[in-house]
Amino acid sequence: MAKILTFRTPEKLMSHFYEHKEATGCETAEEYLIKANAVINNSQVKVKVETDEGDNDKVYYLSQTGEIVFVSEEGFIRTYYIADDEYFERQ
Repeated sequence: MAKILTFRTPEKLMSHFYEHKEATGCETAEEYLIKANAVINNSQVKVKVETDEGDNDKVYYLSQTGEIVFVSEEGFIRTYYIADDEYFERQ
């Protein structure tokens, strides 16, 4: 069963959408949220716990597309954007 996650607040969603909409190719905040959830639920996604910042976020990364999603311990999306393999490995 697919997980459907959201941001902690609508304001956080909008802030991250505006910051990353061009790179992610999203036209709306709804599309941004849908694409972030698609990464989280993709069977080919790489998942690890972030150790860099010490906040224990789960990091979901699709190397085929460079899409990366950070999810808090509480289960909220923190952000979604485009990265590369090297960036993911550093997290």
